[in-house]
Amino acid sequence: MRYLVLLVALFSFSSYASWDGSTRGEVVAIEVTAESNYAFRIHLKNAPALCGNANTWAFLNKSDSNYETYVSLLTAAKFAQAEVTVYTNQISNGFCKIGHITVH
Repeated sequence: MRYLVLLVALFSFSSYASWDGSTRGEVVAIEVTAESNYAFRIHLKNAPALCGNANTWAFLNKSDSNYETYVSLLTAAKFAQAEVTVYTNQISNGFCKIGHITVH
C-alpha cells in the first residue's frame, strides 16, 4: 500500500512539473479573436509573467481539446472573481499556451 501511495504521488508531481509556468490569480481581462490567431486570451490581475518569460497573457485556439470547457470555466471564474491557477507551456514563438486550469 505504501508503494502505491508513493507511485501515485510521483506521477501527480511529474504531471505538474512539466509546465513552463503555473500562476495563481484572478482573471481580469478576456480577449477573443479569430479561431486560429490565439483565439481566446486571458490576463491575470497585476499582470504576472505566465510561462517563464515576460508574457502576461495566455491563450487557447478553437482547435484545442476541451476548448469550450476552458472558455466556459475561465469566463465563469472572471465574473465570479474567483482565483484560478493557470498551467502554461511556452510555444516556439514565446507565447504562453494554456494546458491546465484549476479554479479555487
